[in-house]
Amino acid sequence: MAKPPPPKLVQIADKARNGLRFLERKLAPPEIGLLGFVSDLWGFQIVYALAELRVVDALKAGPRAADDVAKEVGADADHLYRLLRASTHFDIVREEPNRCFSLLPLGAALCDVENESLRDFIILQGRVGWRFWGRLTDAVREGRSAIEIETGKKPFEYLLGDENVRHTFNRAMTAISSVAAEAFVAAYDLSGFGKIVDVGGGQGRLLSAMLQQAPSATGVLFDLPEVVTEAPPVLESLGTRSRIEVVGGSFFDSVPAGGDLYVMKAIIHDWHDPEALKILESVRRAASPSSKVVLYETVVTPPNDKHFAKLLDIEMIVHAGGRERTRDEYAELFRKSGFRLERVLPTAGPASVIEALPA
Repeated sequence: MAKPPPPKLVQIADKARNGLRFLERKLAPPEIGLLGFVSDLWGFQIVYALAELRVVDALKAGPRAADDVAKEVGADADHLYRLLRASTHFDIVREEPNRCFSLLPLGAALCDVENESLRDFIILQGRVGWRFWGRLTDAVREGRSAIEIETGKKPFEYLLGDENVRHTFNRAMTAISSVAAEAFVAAYDLSGFGKIVDVGGGQGRLLSAMLQQAPSATGVLFDLPEVVTEAPPVLESLGTRSRIEVVGGSFFDSVPAGGDLYVMKAIIHDWHDPEALKILESVRRAASPSSKVVLYETVVTPPNDKHFAKLLDIEMIVHAGGRERTRDEYAELFRKSGFRLERVLPTAGPASVIEALPA
């Protein structure tokens, strides 16, 4: 995976992109602006179909005729040609002469690469998430997650309780961690830590990236037993299995002690304040006076400032039942759980490194 650009450059590009979107919506008639949201909906389904059918993977070796790809993936030739033609609108592929198509960079990023591809997150949203986004209106009315309304189960009870859903979910979280890991290790200095504990670390993609940047450190991968049971093959493929102790348990009860650094990526945002405090209190009991705690989360920006965190916050309403938070809200959570907020570091992605020390 390519090295992430400097955070400042990403922020400039993000502001430029948001500025162009604002200008486009301001210049177009409001009705045309609203039509753009329908186009976004169609666009996701087109991308999901390309991923689910593995169409982009069939184009990795170079331009191919749509009919040949259709035979390989078991699709109707006419419909597949039309799907590929439509995907040129989103810069996924380029149409060449004679009904052939070639991959563009976005299409290449959609190809299946074990433990590395965002394809797995697209697959999760298409197979699982799409159903619950349709209940957003009900979730806003009732103040509950869409998963609870639709299934009668708590979000993680549903996501981890069904074997097929759990496998899809775990793969998606590993894919997200793969993208996030490069930005994290580029932004945060890991030198000097002897033992790194990844709390809620899934299958260990982020922890592995951290240990590759801190060659003298060891790690503890801690998550629910049904999650970490799938971790060893991932760790073996990343070359870090011998340096990582895999521990199953619930962070509401306790977390492994003795860490110099405790890391939680996209964990606290899954929960409302009472549950988030229980997690942080578990970490505080395990931490020594010299331990550091790092959250890797998006931080909600001031009013009218466009930021991915405000969109991800709605994903929390739909799926997790948690919330994104401002810097001050994180500071208050730390204060109540026995920590003090030290600093917030931007990264090349939408998330920030939020560092705290025992109070």
